[in-house]
Amino acid sequence: MTERLTYEEIEQRFVGEWVVVRDFVPDDAKMIRHGVVVAHTTDRAEAHRALYTFEGPFAIWWVGPLPGDYCGHLSFFTRNA
Repeated sequence: MTERLTYEEIEQRFVGEWVVVRDFVPDDAKMIRHGVVVAHTTDRAEAHRALYTFEGPFAIWWVGPLPGDYCGHLSFFTRNA
């Protein structure tokens, strides 16, 4: 999937999934206004494996209530080769 969505659209479509977004535009509060969803999955390990398929900035987060003992937040990173 490589579809540009707003943060609100992502939060509605992918409840209960890890979401990886690239080519995002943050707002003044450093939250995502919109971006390109490059991966979404219920499997945390699979989501993290997807991060190694590209370089550059990305954001990753769990959509919805956090399962188990996860502590959650929206995370921004840049991966270099």
